[in-house]
Amino acid sequence: MLQEKGKNRYKPLPFYGEKHLAGTFHSRRGKQIPDTVYHAVSPFSMRDMNGQSVTFEPDSGVTVLSLFYTGNELLANPIQAAMQKIAQRFQKNEMVHLYSLTVDPERDTPQHMQAYRAKWGDYPRWKFLIADNREQIAHVARTELLLDVVYHEHDIPSITHSSAMVLLDSKHRIRGYYDALLKEDVDRLLDEIKLLLTEEFRNISVSRE
Repeated sequence: MLQEKGKNRYKPLPFYGEKHLAGTFHSRRGKQIPDTVYHAVSPFSMRDMNGQSVTFEPDSGVTVLSLFYTGNELLANPIQAAMQKIAQRFQKNEMVHLYSLTVDPERDTPQHMQAYRAKWGDYPRWKFLIADNREQIAHVARTELLLDVVYHEHDIPSITHSSAMVLLDSKHRIRGYYDALLKEDVDRLLDEIKLLLTEEFRNISVSRE
């Protein structure tokens, strides 16, 4: 991750999604650099497992999101195991937030979600969210997170979705995709969460100067 050997300069994580120039500039070492606006996940509201509304919006930390549904535990359980590993590793860090979004809001009711959630331990900053309907979660997955989700009318399983975990910065810009089914990807995510936290601390320090 070091850009130059022996120097404390890190290669930043990439940005995913569409980008465009903002029409403004910032200075770096005396040079005018055009500001770039990157794709960011728009705020949305869903219910948690207690039926309470939770608004997902930018905060001061970094976020990991994943998709699942309890009707396909062969896929859901490995994804949650990867999320649990992250929750365990960063359980004392208040800047790391996790969200598991069900793509089957009709069957994954708050009561059903409570029973399923109990298997994965008590981590206050790991939330399981339920959309109002399939249209909402499909929009969030496809348009905001840039992930695949397909609903099949007659096939079993009836839903196909990505096994990716998505890493967002404090402005909810997408900074990485990691396959929850691949150990090397999960390990890479653990490292890159630390890298992104370092970036966030650096940005906070600069803004206070």
